[in-house]
Amino acid sequence: MIGLSVGKYRIVEEIGRGAMGLVFKAQDEYLGRMVALKILAEKLADDPDMLRRFEVEGASASALSHPNICTVFECGNWKGRPYFAMELLAGQPLDSLMKAGPVAEPQLIEIGIGVARGLEVAHAIGVVHRDIKPANLFLTDAGQVKILDFGLAKQKLASVKLGDDAATMAMVGTRPGMLVGTLAYMSPEQIRCEPLDGRTDLYALGVTLFELATKKLPLGGGELPGAFGRVAGKLMARELTARYQSATEAREALQACRGMAARAG
Repeated sequence: MIGLSVGKYRIVEEIGRGAMGLVFKAQDEYLGRMVALKILAEKLADDPDMLRRFEVEGASASALSHPNICTVFECGNWKGRPYFAMELLAGQPLDSLMKAGPVAEPQLIEIGIGVARGLEVAHAIGVVHRDIKPANLFLTDAGQVKILDFGLAKQKLASVKLGDDAATMAMVGTRPGMLVGTLAYMSPEQIRCEPLDGRTDLYALGVTLFELATKKLPLGGGELPGAFGRVAGKLMARELTARYQSATEAREALQACRGMAARAG
């Protein structure tokens, strides 16, 4: 596909591929900027479930504008295959970062704060990601974390009153009793196929931070030391009421950890 034009985007090179499709580096022929162009695999164009998930990813992310969420510029359709153009990021996903060894606590805190900030915006318009994990978080060369892959996102009623000009989207619901997500990062209520809210993303964030810190999953109730460990533990609380009740609460707790570390230093 190198050299082909998909809509107004001319494909330069392939930069990734996954279960749903291919990702290319492409140039916007009108604006001149380089983008990451994600297009559904041809073999999946007739699969209604994969088609729906791909469209949800583009619609969800395009409705969210925040420095900690990968920006989607445009969605379209090319020869029966949906695509979307998003910002081209330089850096690495957190699952790749983890291969070099456990992530130091100061960086973990900054990652946690960035993810929580992105989730604040998503949850405020009722979008629950449902698949927060290292592979879906990207650390740019500038040190900024970005939330990726809203393919399993689900919209609930917004948690704040929105203005008339607020972003809207068509979200696709899942069937009752349908388990979606990545098992190791799923909250207990997600595994039980119960109704979900933003607190399920906070649980997954806790598991992610634990894994980044130890290179292990918190199987059997593992714990981290100190104030940061207490925050991670509360994020991973099995009972909903024992967790932080919002991404804002989680962000503030992580910022308090950063403050304590700065004073101790």
